[in-house]
Amino acid sequence: MTRPIVVLGLDGATWDVLDPLLAAGVMPTLARLRAAGRSGRLESVVPPITPAAWASFMTGKRPGKHGIYDFRVYDPRRYEDAFVTSRAIRDATVWTLLTAAGKRVGVVSLPMTYPPPAGAGTIVAGFDTPSTAAGFTAPPELRTRILGSMPDYRFVAVPDPADPTLVTDAAFARFVADAERACEQRTRVALDLLAGERLDVLMLHHQDTDAMQHLLWRWIADETVDPARTARIRQAYARLDARIAELLAAVPADALVLVVSDHGFGAHVGRVFPNVLLREWGYLSWRGRRRERLRRSVRKRLVRFGLATPPARDTASWGEALRTRSFAGTLPIAWRRTRAYVAVAEIYGLLYLNRRGREPEGVVDDASAPRLLDELAARFLAVRDGDAPVFSAVLRGTDVYPDDPHGRRPDLVLVPRAGLSVYRDLNPRLWLDRYPMLGGTHRPDGILLAHGDGVARGTLAHAAELVDVAPTILASAGVPVPADMDGRVLAELFVDPPAVAYAAPAAPAGDADAGLSADEEQEVTDRLRALGYMT
Repeated sequence: MTRPIVVLGLDGATWDVLDPLLAAGVMPTLARLRAAGRSGRLESVVPPITPAAWASFMTGKRPGKHGIYDFRVYDPRRYEDAFVTSRAIRDATVWTLLTAAGKRVGVVSLPMTYPPPAGAGTIVAGFDTPSTAAGFTAPPELRTRILGSMPDYRFVAVPDPADPTLVTDAAFARFVADAERACEQRTRVALDLLAGERLDVLMLHHQDTDAMQHLLWRWIADETVDPARTARIRQAYARLDARIAELLAAVPADALVLVVSDHGFGAHVGRVFPNVLLREWGYLSWRGRRRERLRRSVRKRLVRFGLATPPARDTASWGEALRTRSFAGTLPIAWRRTRAYVAVAEIYGLLYLNRRGREPEGVVDDASAPRLLDELAARFLAVRDGDAPVFSAVLRGTDVYPDDPHGRRPDLVLVPRAGLSVYRDLNPRLWLDRYPMLGGTHRPDGILLAHGDGVARGTLAHAAELVDVAPTILASAGVPVPADMDGRVLAELFVDPPAVAYAAPAAPAGDADAGLSADEEQEVTDRLRALGYMT
């Protein structure tokens, strides 16, 4: 019989923030775990954003294999995107593998678990759930239990829409209090699961570390800006630490505890719009929003009077038509006059050539594609903001994602310099938008901490990777690791590493085409925008 495993997810956690808090005694529980365990950096995936990262964490595979790069799944073969849900994960997850092996699994508040997937144990979905009106638990009756004791249950704290940047003291105080309340509620749910049955593996995820760092970074990074606000934020971290202590007190003393984050964090000073640059350079042509609306109106009238046939999307399912309109509304591109475009962008930019044979109206042939990619990479790397480069790297998609079973791989990955993020929108007239106040955004390096009997002590000599966590959990639980996982078992965490058995790759599952309704998508989109994601 293997010992229980507890995984704590601290979204966006970084040692840059945690180290000073641990040194100051703000988070004694985490400090104790670190002093008696093994810790280090945990490299995220490319791009280091929530859906791609947590999907990689759960599958042990990089985005090229599972096909999730961002909050929206883009299909270049149809010029369409759809909001990502758990159904887009076609690969076996660590939860389904553990459950299939007879392990009792509980997962609380992890992103990319809505709707709760079948055969994954007890699930309470995370902040990408539309609302508490949705079926966010497995089994379904758990939802009734949660809302019966916590009718105000929240998936993540969000700022007041009337004061999204928390200028007023009232909005700031309410947001921090909401973050503390959300952490407390999730911990209560996890404790309730532990009281109900002995779990072999429990994961409790806290999204509010990410939310606070997005919105409160200017006071986290510099306590002289407003010492009172910095002190209040530290109090929130102290209360998070107390919730961690409360949870660990309820699990067996010999439990293996893993603390992980999906990415790190740093200052956010502005955003860049590469599609605007592509338009200025002559690689992209757009109709303009007024022109696009006029074109659609004329087309509808011609169809109504029998003078034209409906385009394929007009006869498609309602969901497909919605996705097409959404993408065309954001990027009203004249495809026949476009050679390159950025279709996906939040942290990094994913650039696609408008290829013949892939895109419906592709114009770039295979023979000219390599030269065009070299040309584009050189142009983006040459872009300057004063003396500083705007892009720190431009990566070939085939190098970053050697596997592409879903056909979604970008041709280039645009990596902005630290402090900048990338947006795909064509609306801004400026290609670079500098923020008037400092915010926070993602960095590649997250955290890893292991604690428990048999865990080695000290700091890891080299960073582990996020995809290594799933095989490490499986091996520690005595469950075979699928041979197609990209990650490896982190033997360096242990004095005596667990034995590793390998299994054949699991068959694909899920239903990638089953997305959210229009109302559900709007609810999640509004929440993400409030937290600093999505245009």
